[in-house]
Amino acid sequence: MPSTAQRQLPTRFGFLLVHDFTLISMSSAVESLRMANRLMNEGVYTWKTISEHGGAVFASDGLSINTDCGIDEDQSLRDIDALIVCGGRRIETNTTEPLLRWLRKAARLGVGLGSTCTGSYPLAKAGLLDGYRCSVHWENIAALTDLFPKVKVRRRVFTIDRDRYTSSGGTAPIDMMLYFVRRQCGPEISAGVADQFVYERIRDPDELQRVPLRHYLGKQSMKLI
Repeated sequence: MPSTAQRQLPTRFGFLLVHDFTLISMSSAVESLRMANRLMNEGVYTWKTISEHGGAVFASDGLSINTDCGIDEDQSLRDIDALIVCGGRRIETNTTEPLLRWLRKAARLGVGLGSTCTGSYPLAKAGLLDGYRCSVHWENIAALTDLFPKVKVRRRVFTIDRDRYTSSGGTAPIDMMLYFVRRQCGPEISAGVADQFVYERIRDPDELQRVPLRHYLGKQSMKLI
């Protein structure tokens, strides 16, 4: 593994599961790291799951995921290079003041910050994306742009801006994690992960999300759509 990539990009991840998080986005990120470890035959990447109150968190599909610790526990920010906020439905309602304070604490400690799906919203609300470029699920681009004018919201599938690692929804976190894997472990490993997932093409940071036409035209123009 190149030492420069090791210094610049994270290998130890914490995944903050916000209530109603999108399971496919979170699992896409974690499984990419797991498969990279398997193909490297070593534990290049480590991860743990975190929730606001500890214990189980419900995903938007109703499945319950047990987390390793809560935000009030000392171990929550220990031994991680990057904290990935996994958002989903009703992200505004599920973003609480204790959560925002904890995210600011992570930033003060020098932990890199990232997101999947709508997870950029808590980071922006905490003021931790001011002056940064970021990605978010296409349904939330307009709202995030209006609410946080200091944040440079983009339509990109994922965005790496210094120590901020944000991805859009669905399987986009695969592409973001494979960006890390390619830089840290080599293109053969990132391609091998994609092959294992029957993932036909790895997208790069410059690719745009496909936004449905009806999102632009609205319900008033169904005939045109």
